[in-house]
Formats: sequence, C-alpha cells, structure tokens
Amino acid sequence: MAYINQPASMQSLFNDLSNRITKLENAQRFTAPNFNFATGNPANPRVGDIFYDTNSDRLVYWDGTTWYKLTQTVL
Repeated sequence: MAYINQPASMQSLFNDLSNRITKLENAQRFTAPNFNFATGNPANPRVGDIFYDTNSDRLVYWDGTTWYKLTQTVL
C-alpha cells in the first residue's frame, strides 16, 4: 500500500543530490574582485572579471592579460 507522503526511494534521493553537487561544482563564481585603490584596478583579477571604471565611466573586462573597455553598439 502506498502512502500519500511516502518518501522517495534512496536511489532517487542519491541521484538528486549527485545532480545538485555536480551543478555546484560546475557553477561560475560571481564575486567582486579585490580592488587596489593605489592603481585604480582590481588586484589579482581572474579571466572574465568585469568592473565599472569610474575614471572612464565604462565597464571593463579582464581577458587574462589586458583590461578592455566595453562599448555600446547600436543595432
């Protein structure tokens, strides 16, 4: 006899937990970079970091070597 609030099988619970852990392991981090006020740029940036440069009033993107200013394109 099945009950209305019967718990799921252990295999299905394990699969759900495994899927959630895999998603967390593969998730992209979004954290604010450490800002170095002496240079005006984030210290130790990671590839893909984006921040707002108040000197140029633009978003800038770190590609691993260079900061690139993001510009608006009108379609």
